[in-house]
Amino acid sequence: MEAKAEKYILHGKALFEGRDFEAAYAQLSQAIYILEEDDTSLWMNPEEMAELYLLRGSALYKDSEGKIFNDPDLFAQIIEDYDQAISFQPDNSLYYRMRGYLYLNCKFEDYKREAKEDFKAAINANKNDAPAHRLMGEALSKEEEYEKAIFYFTQSLAIQKEAEIYMLRGVCHFRKAVPDFTSAAQDFGEAQKQLPKLEELYIWRAQCFQELGDFTSAIEEYDRLVEIAPGNASHLIDRGTIKYAIDPEDAFSDFNKALEITVHPLALNNRAYYYLQQGDYDSAIEDAKMALEVDSNYSIAYATLAEIYATQGDREAFYHFLELAKQHYYEDIIDIMMEPAFAPYTAEPRFLKIIGKD
Repeated sequence: MEAKAEKYILHGKALFEGRDFEAAYAQLSQAIYILEEDDTSLWMNPEEMAELYLLRGSALYKDSEGKIFNDPDLFAQIIEDYDQAISFQPDNSLYYRMRGYLYLNCKFEDYKREAKEDFKAAINANKNDAPAHRLMGEALSKEEEYEKAIFYFTQSLAIQKEAEIYMLRGVCHFRKAVPDFTSAAQDFGEAQKQLPKLEELYIWRAQCFQELGDFTSAIEEYDRLVEIAPGNASHLIDRGTIKYAIDPEDAFSDFNKALEITVHPLALNNRAYYYLQQGDYDSAIEDAKMALEVDSNYSIAYATLAEIYATQGDREAFYHFLELAKQHYYEDIIDIMMEPAFAPYTAEPRFLKIIGKD
């Protein structure tokens, strides 16, 4: 390597380590310019040349990290440097993995095929490259190829047991065509051992237990969540919602605790439903209307009011709020037909027209 290029390389590396990535890129670019002017020196040390291109590409990546995945020109520049690095070191798994990561996260064009090809090349170059297995799993997961993704996450975990990979695999178990909620819960549990404060893991695990019909375990997950984040009203609301079928009084207590933290429309709506079941229609109406004061588009509160008035036999109020529920895109409008309170109305033309069954 020419001495005049070496000084730019050494300076560039020092700047990179000092996190002055813009200046590092300029120094490394000057070194590459010098070396490319001399075809003989260009081929003297392929390993060093590969490292040089990789470092320059990484400097540009670090300098423009917030925008490269949305900027075709910056993206192309970095890819070109990684291409050069691979051309000098075609058996280096790291280089393929880094280029594949760029392809996988590109926002302006779909490069998932190229990403998978790079991760496959990385794995072929080094079967113990745990991050490459993981990234292949992520690429497949984004394409909803969950079974295949699980395979690669499992390969990665066999090499390196990381909480985030357990979580990624757990999500795949949860979302695949035939969900495996038991395996998903186990994976989220393994992740919890390493990340005991990550709230998302408890929510996922509670959902698994709910799907399995194990409401006691689901509530236990929320018990731990409430301990971790006692000021989070959503956790109390979710716990109360699960509790309701088992212990309505305890659920009511959770809704009240949530409302002490914040005026949340779901807590108000759920408490309204509790009052409805107790026959306290005035309190139920008050809470449901208060939920709409907080969020006028909160469609479930319109449906709750419709149910309250249906139970009371107030036909006009019932139809008024049923129409509002439909207008605000209440997702379970068809399921309303199953509610006992609506039984007297289900054959009426006005009812059938609102739910789209006329």
